[in-house]
Amino acid sequence: MKRADRLFSQMKRYTVLPVILAFLALTSCGGGGSFFTASGTVNEIIVLMDEAAWEGPAGRTLFNALNSNVKALPQPEPNFRVLQLIPENFTTTFKMARNVIIPEITNIYSYSKLTADIDKYAMGQVILNIHAPDTADFIRFVSENRESIVDYFVTKELERNANFLKSQSKEPLSRVKQVFGIDIHFPKGLPNITEHENFYWATNNAARGRQDIVIYQFPYTTETVFEKDSLIGIRNRVLGKYIKGSFNSEMATAVRAYSPDYRRMEVGGFFRAELRGLWEMTTDMMGGPFVMQAFVNENTGMVIVAETFVYAPEMNKRNLLRNLESTLYTISVPEKEKEKS
Repeated sequence: MKRADRLFSQMKRYTVLPVILAFLALTSCGGGGSFFTASGTVNEIIVLMDEAAWEGPAGRTLFNALNSNVKALPQPEPNFRVLQLIPENFTTTFKMARNVIIPEITNIYSYSKLTADIDKYAMGQVILNIHAPDTADFIRFVSENRESIVDYFVTKELERNANFLKSQSKEPLSRVKQVFGIDIHFPKGLPNITEHENFYWATNNAARGRQDIVIYQFPYTTETVFEKDSLIGIRNRVLGKYIKGSFNSEMATAVRAYSPDYRRMEVGGFFRAELRGLWEMTTDMMGGPFVMQAFVNENTGMVIVAETFVYAPEMNKRNLLRNLESTLYTISVPEKEKEKS
């Protein structure tokens, strides 16, 4: 076995991904083969609930979960725009909505659970059903699993936009594939490129609404590289070296302002470690949100780090960052070509 394969096999033994208990009961049903594409505003959710229930404790609990603030933004912004609709008005137009939640509170259920209908009325649609035996258990269940429910819809939005990016540019970025051995699809409008050894940086270099994507790599030697503090140290060292600002400033992670959120996850069948937090320039008044994902390229034995960040003073940043973060969900590692004997 070659060294890269040994390293990756070792990594697999240590990457026990967290299981969201709330989604153990989540079952997905395929749709009826609709030719329509799901519509509606990005990051918008329709909740089917009658007026009394919506204004009562159950509805308020669900609204507060969906309306919770996005993690790691410098100012409060809700995760979703939430629209309530009575079930009788869920007609043809609304049935094309991209994100729908249908609470079902009835004593036919002995416990609360989640099920999902995928592409039921339109391609790209997600309908999440929340089943509960009574209002009290519905409130408890949503309260305990609010983060999982939010993450589920956020991930679906990221995946949708990733598919859009792939459709915009049919071929992955050739230079990144050449240097890092991965496929990735960038959004349009990032014309300014900076390269160093094992480092690639693309930006629109805008004064407002600035968007950046950085990719870098280094040899994988130990699984501890994917721990939170290690990833923070790595990004500070690499980005501090290559991303400079005024007054001799360097990019750094703003750990005092916001301790980055950290999770281990699986995307496309591959382990990734993710950091989500705020960046700052050490001696300059600049900063904003970032998302970083790191994983092993099985073909090369290198750790790949891909990061997106934005700089948008006096602007809302949720959509700007999520649109850019979708790039991370276009990443794949091509199958290794078989060596000729």
